Amino acid sequence: MKHKKKKLKTLKDIQKLRKNLTGLLGNKKSIDPKGNHVYFEVRGNDHLLMQIRSLLQLCVFAMDGDGMMLAPKNHNASKEDSITQVLELVLCILPDSQMYYMDKLDEMLSNLEDR
Repeated sequence: MKHKKKKLKTLKDIQKLRKNLTGLLGNKKSIDPKGNHVYFEVRGNDHLLMQIRSLLQLCVFAMDGDGMMLAPKNHNASKEDSITQVLELVLCILPDSQMYYMDKLDEMLSNLEDR
């Protein structure tokens, strides 16, 4: 009986954590109304990680490559400026909240298994 109560409490704690989840895959109610936002759709965590990985690979390729990789209309920007912009975008879309949620979820479930 005690173990069932512990499982129920853990489940409620997990639901509470998920409800307060912020970020790309989080609760839409948690979006900060201040400031301007750009949105893009991801199908799940694996898709988000693929997008981040692709952006980082692009930066590595741009740094190693001989070409400028700049659009003709953007002739005033340097390669370093363009790479910096992409890296700043990557920092903005890192799934911090999801990773915190997954760590807490793993911790809670591990505590249940230990008993």
